[in-house]
Amino acid sequence: MSEIARNRPSILQRWGGGAAAFFTYTHLSHDLVTGLLVALLPLIREGLGLSYLETGLVLSAFTITSGVSQVPGGWLGDRLKRQVVMAIGLTGIGLTSIAVGLSSSYYQLLFILVFMGLFAGAYHPSATSILSSQTEVSRRGKAIAVHMVGGTVGYAVGPVLGGFIAQVSVWRFAFILLGLPAIIAAPVVLRRFRGQDLNKMESGAKSRHEPAPGGAQTKAPGIIKALRPLAVIFSLVVLVHFISGSAMAFIPIYLVDRHAVSPTYAVMLISLVRVGGVGGSLFGGWLSDRWGRKNATVLTLVITGPVLFMLTRLPFSWGLIVVLMLFGMISYMRPTAFLPFLMDSAPAHLRGTIFGIYLGLAMEGMSLLQPVAGYYMDIFGIVEVFDVIALSTVAVSLITLVWARMSRKARQAVPGL
Repeated sequence: MSEIARNRPSILQRWGGGAAAFFTYTHLSHDLVTGLLVALLPLIREGLGLSYLETGLVLSAFTITSGVSQVPGGWLGDRLKRQVVMAIGLTGIGLTSIAVGLSSSYYQLLFILVFMGLFAGAYHPSATSILSSQTEVSRRGKAIAVHMVGGTVGYAVGPVLGGFIAQVSVWRFAFILLGLPAIIAAPVVLRRFRGQDLNKMESGAKSRHEPAPGGAQTKAPGIIKALRPLAVIFSLVVLVHFISGSAMAFIPIYLVDRHAVSPTYAVMLISLVRVGGVGGSLFGGWLSDRWGRKNATVLTLVITGPVLFMLTRLPFSWGLIVVLMLFGMISYMRPTAFLPFLMDSAPAHLRGTIFGIYLGLAMEGMSLLQPVAGYYMDIFGIVEVFDVIALSTVAVSLITLVWARMSRKARQAVPGL
């Protein structure tokens, strides 16, 4: 027993320490709400009598504005107090969630979701930037993974709680209750970092953890220069995110329409994707620290296509349930492998902005694809559109595999690389 007690602090520190644990809590309170919309979509569609196109627009009202807001949210975090930006985002998410529950019409719901998306841009860039600067490079992958687990748990618990609340009451009450934790988290953030200038701490963190050779100081690079070496893998990650993300958004409805499960059961099943994401998040961060950021990221890109293809081919059975969990694992493993890669490459003073660009592009592409997918589902059917999405992801996986092999051969051909 004493041996276990002595090992606990070491394990905690290896996974980011108290900072990672705290941001896990704030992430959970934030994503408890943002993940609820997709999970309750079948009930919202049924309650408001929406078409596939209107359902896609409900998603896009949040995701488009959320994607756009990531860049200014990251930019503000790089220039203002990060804890203030985070607190504003958390408070806004909580209040708009309550407003969704109180909405009385389709167009009122769209209006509220636009504001929810605007507030959503404030959290992730600042939180990830602070955590990255407070964590050594060798442990950064695991720390970011623990932070991501908070969001994954929020996404996993949200559908279960939301489905239960909707079953005993109505779906609107689920949004009202689950918006409260984000509101509670906001003053905790301000209290924890009261009086601290986190932006200055981040500026010094890069020199502490990643000193330049010989102590030489160089001119701070701009965004274009910082992103240029990452152009190909950055583009592939974003592409896979918004293609497979469009499938993620419609999975509950896909299960209802193809496999004839009840809407409430479909809401519960989407939590399996999030449960798989918990293990995927931790494994992605661990693998990124042990095997390398690029290798771990490429692995997730290569596997995503085949997994999504199996999801569209299997009948409703235990095999499909396993594939749903595997899809969640890979989907959440990808960002915890890639984000440390991005934070390692980004200058401290641009971390929030660069993270905002990455998340904004990924979310925006997914947001624009969702109503398009909904439109073609109305014409051709959801099963056929899911087949196209799966085959498109397989194509991106093959492109990634070819690029990775060409890059490896190029490095081997150049001495010293």
